Amino acid sequence: MPEYTMHLETDEAWAHLRSKSFGRLAVSIEGQPEIYPVNFLATPAGIVIRTEEGTKLHRIDTNPRVAFEVDDSTSERAWSVVVKGTAERMDGTAVAAARHFPLWTWAPEPKDVFVRIRPTEVTGRLFNRKH
Repeated sequence: MPEYTMHLETDEAWAHLRSKSFGRLAVSIEGQPEIYPVNFLATPAGIVIRTEEGTKLHRIDTNPRVAFEVDDSTSERAWSVVVKGTAERMDGTAVAAARHFPLWTWAPEPKDVFVRIRPTEVTGRLFNRKH
């Protein structure tokens, strides 16, 4: 009997993360969860996103513990990777370097704040369709 759900090894999970540029950032403030769609770049130092001043950034500043999720599917299989970690504003030379990353946003307004998620846990699952 074939396995329909498999856990991804850490390096496989990172490979899936690097294959995408759009995910969901989950934050919490005062016990209330919020999820934001974001463009991102998976780097050796963590997940980098661009944002602007506002609710999402305020929530990160207030409670930096976050979760980040990316997934994809075809007619035959699906996968999901979840990163848990700590988010922080990038500054100084880190921002100067990040400005050269291939990291764009869907939103038309400028996104001049860079945030890095430093992972504490990376998990992934692969789902094969039952026939």
